[in-house]
Amino acid sequence: MKNVLKLVMLLFCGSVVAQISYANQIGKKEVKKELVSFHENTDANGNVTYGFLMDGLAVGGQMLVTTDGKSIYQTFNKNHELDGTKIIMDRNSGSIELYTYRKNEKNGPAFKIAGGEIAWEKQFKNDKATGKDYKVNHSFDYYADKNSESFDGFTIEKYNGSYALGYFAYGRRAYPIIHIWDEGSSFYGQCIQGLRKEFGVYFYDDGSKYIGAWHNNYKEGLGFMMDKDGKVTEKGYYKKGSLDIAI
Repeated sequence: MKNVLKLVMLLFCGSVVAQISYANQIGKKEVKKELVSFHENTDANGNVTYGFLMDGLAVGGQMLVTTDGKSIYQTFNKNHELDGTKIIMDRNSGSIELYTYRKNEKNGPAFKIAGGEIAWEKQFKNDKATGKDYKVNHSFDYYADKNSESFDGFTIEKYNGSYALGYFAYGRRAYPIIHIWDEGSSFYGQCIQGLRKEFGVYFYDDGSKYIGAWHNNYKEGLGFMMDKDGKVTEKGYYKKGSLDIAI
């Protein structure tokens, strides 16, 4: 466990599980109609936001870099509500927090790493912490073998060449989750049935990153790429891992 947490910290040196409403996310249709734009904005305090807009309000993946050393990654649905994993990385304190948001409120599992240790793990419902009563939505995962024993909850799993830390359902990666590969890349966000799906941030071993939507381990949906220096290199709608419509 400690070795994996050390790998997580290297990034700073260089209730019932609510399911996301897929139908309420920005799709290719809105992008093709040119309803979605991309913005980079610096506010009066020097905080910088990168992300997508529709009707002048946030949709899809967003990144906020604050003057006090935080990088915040989050995603908004068509109604401009927080709806998915929210990731808060505090470079000064060396902490990472991951929350599950649904309709602008914390709803579902969350955890925090601080000082290379698990600071806490808890569940939220309607923005209020409810303890550690993690429960899987057994009606959702149609392909799971519900008659066999499998692990549900917070743990760490070691694979061939990688580790995963966070919440598991039916013994498979769920959300929120941190997945770290030995060569240096990592993923923070949501998985379904063990695969990257919906919002997440992928840090490549060369220092670049992708912030946006996923489907079955592929970049798919609204997203953008940044290089190691923080410059946006491409943005738009992705399909099966490649940029399909540039914005």
